[in-house]
Amino acid sequence: MPRPKGARDPDYDVKRRALLHRMMSRMMRREVARPSTRQLADAAGVSVPTLRHYFGSRAEIVEAMLEEYRHMGSQRLQTVARPPGPLADSVREFSHSLIRGMTAPREVRLGDVIAVSLAEGLLDAEVGPAALRHIVDPAVDAFAVRLQDHIDRGEMIAADTRAAALMLFTPLMIAVLHQDQMGGSTCNPLDLERLAEELSSAFLRAYASPQRP
Repeated sequence: MPRPKGARDPDYDVKRRALLHRMMSRMMRREVARPSTRQLADAAGVSVPTLRHYFGSRAEIVEAMLEEYRHMGSQRLQTVARPPGPLADSVREFSHSLIRGMTAPREVRLGDVIAVSLAEGLLDAEVGPAALRHIVDPAVDAFAVRLQDHIDRGEMIAADTRAAALMLFTPLMIAVLHQDQMGGSTCNPLDLERLAEELSSAFLRAYASPQRP
């Protein structure tokens, strides 16, 4: 019996995810600046019409990859949202773990994902909101949840937690991209662990509640 018009194959979602992971592995290696739809189809091992059948336009293909990466990191985001200890320990843990997470060797590195997301988002207005929604903002928002917990405990002054999260997240993110994806470790080296300590100390001076007797 033929399938009704518009009905999907039973394994549609499985095939779609397999295509995503093939493209992600190719795209996040950053071998070609903004690969074309044809190059992404080649990486997925399918034709351009097949790729469009599963995803749509190039912008929709890129968004699907970013959404899949956010889904893969959902458990890590839950961990980021939970304070591992007092404010000082929590802030330093976040700073150092962000650096380690962005630089850790794996098939799809977080630092490369962020680099590709920013490049795609800055050069394509259709991709920009997706890059924020799936890659940048989830990390910032998870840390903001952690900071609110510290405010509720009385360890941190009342503040705009999202703004505070951005004040720590942004320079750390840029520093790792500077050293790794942009080659700064060769032409202008920076001690990332020391930077994490200095930024954490500055954050604590700005936001920690005054010590009580």
